[in-house]
Amino acid sequence: MNRKNRSNVMMMEMIVAVFFFLLCAAVCIQAFVKADLLSKRAADLNQSVLIAQSAAEIWKAEGEAGLIQRLNGVKKDSSEETYTMMFDKKGNATDQSHAVYYGEVKLISELEAEVTVSKGGNTLYTLAVSRHENP
Repeated sequence: MNRKNRSNVMMMEMIVAVFFFLLCAAVCIQAFVKADLLSKRAADLNQSVLIAQSAAEIWKAEGEAGLIQRLNGVKKDSSEETYTMMFDKKGNATDQSHAVYYGEVKLISELEAEVTVSKGGNTLYTLAVSRHENP
């Protein structure tokens, strides 16, 4: 009878130990998934900053013609001074079928613009740009 009692206690200890290790594994898996999500968001933000900076520099150097020629910019509306562009995952200008990031350059005035980069309908980065004309 004493032997049966010891095996019950040992079985309970094993169940508690297995439950503890399962709980630790669940916490670790959750931490890895969250770290992966943060890493992907950081990569998207980094790429969108690079795209916005490139579009801003092209606009500052070449104006609207540079947006159209070098970034395949398309005027969004004839009444509004907004150019839309599409970029692949590496940040190169591309067509609709390979587009991952979408850029928009809104011309506020002759010397000011706003560059917005989005992915999947979510705005990732916005950059206000000013250029200075030489006298």
